[in-house]
Amino acid sequence: MSRIIVVAPKSITRHQDKVAFRFDYAYWNFYLPLLFMGYEVKFFDTSLYGDKELAVLIKDFRPHLLFCVMTGSPLYCPSEPWETIKKTTEAGNIVTFNWFCDDSWRFNEFSKKVCNYFHFCSTPEKQYVDKYKKIGYDNILYAAWCANSELYSNLDCVKKNIACFSGGKHGDRIAYLHMLEEAKFPVHTPSDSSFESMIAGYSSSLMGLNFSKNSNGTGTQMKARMFEVPATGALLITEYTEDLENCFDIGEEILTFTKETELLDILEELNKDVNVALDMAKKGHARFMKDHDSKVRLGTLLETILP
Repeated sequence: MSRIIVVAPKSITRHQDKVAFRFDYAYWNFYLPLLFMGYEVKFFDTSLYGDKELAVLIKDFRPHLLFCVMTGSPLYCPSEPWETIKKTTEAGNIVTFNWFCDDSWRFNEFSKKVCNYFHFCSTPEKQYVDKYKKIGYDNILYAAWCANSELYSNLDCVKKNIACFSGGKHGDRIAYLHMLEEAKFPVHTPSDSSFESMIAGYSSSLMGLNFSKNSNGTGTQMKARMFEVPATGALLITEYTEDLENCFDIGEEILTFTKETELLDILEELNKDVNVALDMAKKGHARFMKDHDSKVRLGTLLETILP
């Protein structure tokens, strides 16, 4: 069985004067599923270690693949091992791959400048495949976000909340949430941003909300939450973005909105007949399990990059 090093950061959670390190998306949704799939896997934390440490791990572990989630962030990952990855790619005996996350707003400033460091890369935005090819990078793969069903799925959880939102309160999210508060529509918000609280919040809710604006406010983008919510068995109610059409049957498996009044209308209608929401949530979860579970997504990727 192939040996894989997942090269990715932990997230940093700040609470008052304390800094806590906890495993982020790549650990739960890439590293653990690869273990479940039978691969020999090591996790290399780019928030703590750099080129020297990765070179030592490569020498000792002798991987067939570096599965990277590089951030290009000097704030969270000041010592990302770019030089070691570049040398590994140039040597050619180990496959290198990077999962890009934010091409809707970071393609020009980040992705297109570093894609050649890797043998293969993926983008979660299908329309960006052509953008990579136009700059001469042909080994680009379309890979929407995914979620690890082994951890998220809790279909027997009692639905004690009508709706849940877990995430940062910034941008137009504040206006949406304020509108729902003014309308006295109950939305559960977990007390902290931990992975466990997010799963518990959505699992115990009939509907899960997602807002799709990208971080610089220039448009919408695909988000991991669009797959994490159906994974828990909740009905995804999300701000519309075009690539959703490639992943779900809108109106049958998930619902979308484009403005505040539309979101409120959807929530109030479903609150009148929860059986409609429950039925749609079941369809969304079934579609997730069929097409978007981490093992499905990773299996498809590895068929291409590790034939």
